[in-house]
Amino acid sequence: MVQMKRKVLLVPFIAVLTLLVVGLASAGNLVSNVDIELNGEDLTTDSLAGFAGEVVPVRVSFSAIQDSTDVKVRVSVYDGHDDVTDVTGRFNIVKDSRYSKLLSLRLPSDLDTESDDLTLNVEVYDADHGTDDFDDDYRIRMQRESYELDVLAIDYNTRVSAGDVFPVVVVLKNVGFERADDNFVVASVPELGISSRGYAGDLIPTEDYTDYDDEEDSTQKTVYLKVPANAASGVYELEVKVFNDDTETVITRLVNVGSASSTTVLASAKNQDVNAGETKTYDLVIVNSAKSVKVFNIQTISGPVLTVSAPTVVTVGPDSSEVVPVSVAVSRDAAVGTYTFSVDVDGEQVVLGANVTGKSVSTSVVALTVILVIIFVVLLAVLVILLTRKEQPIEEVETSYY
Repeated sequence: MVQMKRKVLLVPFIAVLTLLVVGLASAGNLVSNVDIELNGEDLTTDSLAGFAGEVVPVRVSFSAIQDSTDVKVRVSVYDGHDDVTDVTGRFNIVKDSRYSKLLSLRLPSDLDTESDDLTLNVEVYDADHGTDDFDDDYRIRMQRESYELDVLAIDYNTRVSAGDVFPVVVVLKNVGFERADDNFVVASVPELGISSRGYAGDLIPTEDYTDYDDEEDSTQKTVYLKVPANAASGVYELEVKVFNDDTETVITRLVNVGSASSTTVLASAKNQDVNAGETKTYDLVIVNSAKSVKVFNIQTISGPVLTVSAPTVVTVGPDSSEVVPVSVAVSRDAAVGTYTFSVDVDGEQVVLGANVTGKSVSTSVVALTVILVIIFVVLLAVLVILLTRKEQPIEEVETSYY
């Protein structure tokens, strides 16, 4: 009878124990046998070196302990300011299967010392908060390159028109451990065949301000690119390269090139009267309706009677205009009549005219005329003085008798 009671009592105990085991199993580990590779090397408790600023692959391999959905793998490095992170999309895992996911991280580049220890965090987790996810840390020994340039910013107009000249502003910094001498900046659009280079000088290491006078570890350089006037509309790759004899960094961006914007060329007066031997000035107005600076090339075309001169290059700001003086000198032996000449502004021609109405008076004749007039005026003044002068009476001598 006692044994029967014991069996009756054991039944609920076993049931409770079974439920507890099942519950623990459902709340057990998500994955096991996790292997981490950084840049192709096994990542263990020993520190693995990585160079600051480089992009390294991180491969995470593991075995599934149980079935699960919406699983993600996340790797991150905290650089003292922000988390550098990469995470996979969601995927499902099946119990007793092996999985491998490849991620990438750009290692922090802003190190204050030649080397520093950072922590790489690796997580494998799912949407079930009751699951014991994988979360572990690994030590990475970060090391700065001796010679390394970084591009901090690239500022430019992302939408330009054919024929435009647009500036590209590049901010570069020496993130290496040694001094960077004779740095250059090159901006180019290879598909359009355009390129421009600028000298950025010398840059000191970040931590060596006390050893240098009036020198910086970063600088800003502006270069200008001229889009060909016949460039087809489309999106092109803008390439920015900063380099010196020891290192090179290349960054790419996109620029949208549209059709050529309208340029208006106006003349304040298309025809002027002029004498042979004289010079007249024509005012030419160039209107730039583009949203960026444009550089115009100017050419003049004339015959033997007229000598025409104008600036060969004119820069006009966005949505603005510029008055360009065009000087026209007429030959001394030019016959009376109308003579034409043209001014070409980036392929747009304006035809102007000079109406020769007579011969010019020579300089010697003008000078002689002026001299004769002066002499006449002087003689006339003398004559007036003589005519208006009155004869003074002779004073009588008074005789005294004593």
